[in-house]
Amino acid sequence: MGSNLIFLFEQSTDFFCLLNRDGAFIRANVAFRRILGYTEDELKNSKASDFFHPADLKRQDDLLRNLSVENNITGHESRIKAKNGRYYNIRWSIFLNADDNLIYATGVNLTTNFISAGDDDVAGNTQHIIQSFNEGFFIIDSKWRVISFNPAFQAITNLKAEQLVDLNFKQINNLGLTDTVLAEFETAFNGSMSSQLQYFNEQLKRWLRVNIYPYKGEIAVFIRDITAIKTQRLILALEKNVLELNASSSYTLSQTVTQLLKGIEEIYPDMICSVLEIDEAQGKVYHLAAPSLPAEYCMAIDGSAIGPRAGSCGTAAYHRSQVIVSDIETDPLWTDYKQFALPHQLRACWSTPVISSNSAKVLATFAVYYNQKREPKGEELRMIERTTNILRVLIENKRNQDHVKDQTRRLQEIASISSHEIRRPVATILGLVNLFDRNTLDNPMNKEIINHIDATAKELDEVIHTIVEKTVYLKGE
Repeated sequence: MGSNLIFLFEQSTDFFCLLNRDGAFIRANVAFRRILGYTEDELKNSKASDFFHPADLKRQDDLLRNLSVENNITGHESRIKAKNGRYYNIRWSIFLNADDNLIYATGVNLTTNFISAGDDDVAGNTQHIIQSFNEGFFIIDSKWRVISFNPAFQAITNLKAEQLVDLNFKQINNLGLTDTVLAEFETAFNGSMSSQLQYFNEQLKRWLRVNIYPYKGEIAVFIRDITAIKTQRLILALEKNVLELNASSSYTLSQTVTQLLKGIEEIYPDMICSVLEIDEAQGKVYHLAAPSLPAEYCMAIDGSAIGPRAGSCGTAAYHRSQVIVSDIETDPLWTDYKQFALPHQLRACWSTPVISSNSAKVLATFAVYYNQKREPKGEELRMIERTTNILRVLIENKRNQDHVKDQTRRLQEIASISSHEIRRPVATILGLVNLFDRNTLDNPMNKEIINHIDATAKELDEVIHTIVEKTVYLKGE
């Protein structure tokens, strides 16, 4: 670093940092150390991520990855923790120098511009507390203009600070505001009543919880992403309902699984779900449930053979392992099947085998389709694993119920045969025996009686053979 650059580095009122490729501090200027309260020794060799707000860590990881491609990133905002525990919001310009493979970062401290709170300690502490919230916070005035906000709110809106200042709240598209949500704000303005609501943001495909607090013609709002909590509650309610349906004799397995898939598609609106049963004898797959798949597509792939290159489901069943296809059009597993999927805008398909509890066989496959090319996120993979487990329970439970019903039917048949089919020939034989002339053995009628007994005994043997067959079947099951 040249002497002129060193002078600018040390004298600048903006933050200036030099980091290695792994994001560890090599050097930080006076402004950075003075405002945040760290010494040179405390910073040296420490990872920059050690000082970030926990909610910003993922964004910083993404930044480092993108830096390898773009080399120069401007306008990136993050919260940095000072030694006293307060968080400062910094807007960074970051450059990766290919010559020395070092990261040069300059930062502007935005914290002092967050709220016009004066210099008193109470206001200052309040400002820093709001800065550090994971929950989004903002204030709008009576004209619906955003007059204050914290970094968490910026992260939700995906807008820069200068874009948010004085922006009309109704024009923030990323919030996916509905008429119902806006009506709550209107009520707060008109009646000065606090309220809380939850809504599904169609733009971001996330559930948001909003707490509204009116005060002196303005509204302070806390907004939080509750997708994880909401999703868990919806899944639990769905599973409870489906298990109750499965216990009912009035619902078939197909009907129960259809209700499960419809529920999943409501919770994850982009998903198109299906379950294929495996015909082990033929080595083929057939749809058990597919409430949202086009009927034409289902008919085209019903009866497809499982194999090492049989789309997502046939391959998953063949290998007994999950198959993730993010691009149906180009993936070799779909070479023989993409002509059926692509006309219906099916672009990705992830399939997971449902394996029996004793691991003896593949019962079915659970598939998730998308209308765009994409790979699964962690929360989606967890949902798929959970759904696969409940499908195992549903299928095995229903098959056990069907097996018990079949056994009961066969036992009833055996009881019916025993009480009717056996009794008749036995009664006939007993009657013929009583007619037999024991005193005159050469009586011509005796010959006829013996012939009748022989024919009836053969009939009885057939009945007994039928009972034995049914008993052997029951034991085999």
